[in-house]
Amino acid sequence: MKFLKLLLIFILSCLLFACGENKAEENKKVEQIFYTVMPKEEYELNPQSYSENERALLTQLFEGLTELKTEGVRLVSVLKIEHSDDYKEWIFTLRDDLKWSDGEKITANSYLDSWLDSLENSKSDEIYRMFVIKGAKDFSNKKNNKSSVGLKVQDNKLIVILNIPIKNFDEWVSNPIFYPIRKENINLSLDKKIVNGAFKVSSFTDDEIILERNENYWDNINTKLKEIKISLVEDGIMAYEMFPRNEIDYFGEPFYSMPFDRLNQVNSLPEKLVFPISRYWYISIPNENKEKFFENLEIRRLMYVVSDPEFMGKVILENDSPAIFSHSHPSSDTLNKAREDFQKIKENFNFNFSEIPYIAYFENNNLLEKKLILSTVKEWIGQFKIPIRVTSKSDSGITFKIEKYLLGTNNMNDLYYYINYKYGTNIKSDEEFLDNLPVIPLLQEYDTVLSHSNVRGLNLTPSGDIYLKYINMQ
Repeated sequence: MKFLKLLLIFILSCLLFACGENKAEENKKVEQIFYTVMPKEEYELNPQSYSENERALLTQLFEGLTELKTEGVRLVSVLKIEHSDDYKEWIFTLRDDLKWSDGEKITANSYLDSWLDSLENSKSDEIYRMFVIKGAKDFSNKKNNKSSVGLKVQDNKLIVILNIPIKNFDEWVSNPIFYPIRKENINLSLDKKIVNGAFKVSSFTDDEIILERNENYWDNINTKLKEIKISLVEDGIMAYEMFPRNEIDYFGEPFYSMPFDRLNQVNSLPEKLVFPISRYWYISIPNENKEKFFENLEIRRLMYVVSDPEFMGKVILENDSPAIFSHSHPSSDTLNKAREDFQKIKENFNFNFSEIPYIAYFENNNLLEKKLILSTVKEWIGQFKIPIRVTSKSDSGITFKIEKYLLGTNNMNDLYYYINYKYGTNIKSDEEFLDNLPVIPLLQEYDTVLSHSNVRGLNLTPSGDIYLKYINMQ
């Protein structure tokens, strides 16, 4: 009998201990907090118009129909996506359990109204993505009414009619410009914004933004993090130094750009991760440029021939970011021939450069932009003797400009839709791009980030987005 009592006590103790462990594990899950850092600047949290860094916040607070992943999309706010055989009609069947953070239901009409509002009121360059929808551009330009736009609702289905076939339109709608919005947000402070993502703003000060789990999010049960604490730091080096001091769990895009002069140090750290991102760098020759010489296609081709994007990825970015197109390091024979061909064209044009240098522009205080454009124009100066001054001051008129574009999809052909929209071209393939060179293509940027080992489930999408709702702190 005594033995049985002892055995019973032992079993009960084990059960209580196990329950205690489970409770402790449950508490640990509930109390998970993620720390990172962002630049100190003004954040409005408006999917209709946002800065590069602000996108990192928007993707935590808002959610669209899909999320971009490698080779396709993840269905989030939709249960099913259908399209016509010609890919011009798309049907998105929404979930029935979607709610805003204030508890109000989200329906297909919520998306229809939001998209129309964005077309009517957004000042963002990103609005061009919506112009593939039938009648959307004319409606945005006040040339027709909303009934002409290819959007309609049937039950809880959003039906979208496009101008042109787009086989991956399900990837397009993963971008923030397609997020649903609440009109009243425009007059609400950050901590009062009504959102539909996994997190909402709990509080904000001049030095910190705190996000908390959104209890009305449809997949809230699988969101591990209780809070996200974001320190706001305006100096990039100071922000970076928070990582080795273990003050933050994560440092890098899309929250904070890696300081260029810390890349060499970053490469020596075991916490370094590199993710392929569909962000493309190129050099444009603005249309307002009065120098007709650079409009010559053969001149642009020679300028591209002597560029060295392979060097940029290996030496400047130090993470093997690849050239947009196969473009090995130019040999001495290639450089010599380009120089000779360039001189012949100058002679045929009877053209001589003025003593006033051309302006190659980069954004102020952006050392990476400066290094990338310097790497290119130094070849133009060396091989073609073009007088060029690299500067962040634009008051003298810009001749060349370093630019980047975040594609937002997995299909590089979508880059041509953007190029055609911005530069008035009609490029449809790699061959047409290289034949016409509306811009000088450089490289596809890979993102280098730092993450401590206790952060599990970390992944950057091809758009450079990180969805913290999938993070599990260990």
